[in-house]
Amino acid sequence: MGSIVGSVIETPFGPPAPEVPLPRSPLAFVVAQVRFERVASIGSEDFIAGFQEAIRGVYPVMRREQQAGILVGPDGQITTAESGHLWRFDERPEGWQVMLAPDFLALATTRYTRRRDFLDRLTALLVAAQRELRVRFCERIGIRYVDRVTDTALLGRLAELLRAEVLGTVGTPAGDGADLVHAFSDTTYHLPDGLELHGRWGVLPEMATFDPAIAPVKSRSWVLDLDAYTGEPMPFEPVALGAKAESACERIYRFFRWAVDDSFLVAYGGQP
Repeated sequence: MGSIVGSVIETPFGPPAPEVPLPRSPLAFVVAQVRFERVASIGSEDFIAGFQEAIRGVYPVMRREQQAGILVGPDGQITTAESGHLWRFDERPEGWQVMLAPDFLALATTRYTRRRDFLDRLTALLVAAQRELRVRFCERIGIRYVDRVTDTALLGRLAELLRAEVLGTVGTPAGDGADLVHAFSDTTYHLPDGLELHGRWGVLPEMATFDPAIAPVKSRSWVLDLDAYTGEPMPFEPVALGAKAESACERIYRFFRWAVDDSFLVAYGGQP
């Protein structure tokens, strides 16, 4: 059978997959983070004033926040610890946020529209950081997309919406009236272009999360969390970093297209 809305994706990795616009996208959160050599002066409002002015036309609201670190104790207990300050810059109305700390720059959104807009925004931030903050080296760049299915009807159709390899125990009848509450897969791939792809997916009960960065929701959900990154040091050059970010986005999207069936795309507005 041919593909309904796009080319059939037989393997999770390969050439970039054709993009299929999803008007009712299941994307819950998208973030890009670029880590660089520590610049202590970024803690000073005077020092980062030029950076703020460079991005203020798009992100006009600035505030200073306490940066929290996550600690996992020997008993598995998760706690937070203060780890310095960061600057947050917001759109109005809120949709996109920029975070600047002495050792990283991040762009995050819960209102993702299209890849080109995301990459253009990221490149503009990298240009401002290179020019105004005189950052010289990139130590790590990562892109993360988190999809979440919460619709009860769609959760009941996961066996037809997802590839069998991704379903795992979610697609296996439990029997004897048992109800699957939690099932999660965690896998990492090393790719020949120097990228790593870390994928996590599965079913979560209501008010549960697998990562403090991902807020829980008041319903059962199926989540697909894909993070592509490289820790290979490279010059802080916006064009090259933008190209690496685009490659990471393409890797993530192909994996997503492989993981879901055409019926998933149609359920979220994908067109034949």
